[in-house]
This record gives sequence, C-alpha cells and structure tokens, in this order.
Amino acid sequence: MKSDDGGNNHEAKKDGSKIYDIEEDGFCLVCIVGIKDIIRIEVPEAVIKCNEAGVRVRMITGDNKITAIAIAKECGIITEEEEKDE
Repeated sequence: MKSDDGGNNHEAKKDGSKIYDIEEDGFCLVCIVGIKDIIRIEVPEAVIKCNEAGVRVRMITGDNKITAIAIAKECGIITEEEEKDE
C-alpha cells in the first residue's frame, strides 16, 4: 500500500498499526444481524432413539464452543449436567 492510497488523509499511523487515521472517526454502526438455523423438528427425537439404541450421538461443528453447546443442548445431544462437566 502506498502512503497516499485513499487520499491525503489516509496515512498509516506512526506506530505501524493497520488502522489509519481516517478510519478512527466518523463511522456510524447501522445494524447488527444475527441468524439462527432452526433445528429440524425430527432431530431431538432421532437423538433420543439413537441413545435408546446405545448409539452415542456426537456433533462436529466449526462454531465456537458456546454456540456448539447451545445447539447440542437444543438437539438433546448433551444435557445440562453434561455441560457442567465440560
């Protein structure tokens, strides 16, 4: 990046950070959006049936731990007690 990229006010900070002076002021947060994939209605019952058959259901996800635990609880994969053991 050249020193004049973005115009005259777009100079890199002296400390070498990647935040530019022009990027530190004048912004307004327009919105925050959250989405949630709804658990399919048959999933909790399928988990119960698997557990009754001796099959331990495991979930693999790229979500962070808090989100993964919430999803696993909603599906019946883990209980409140199991969460406390984590």
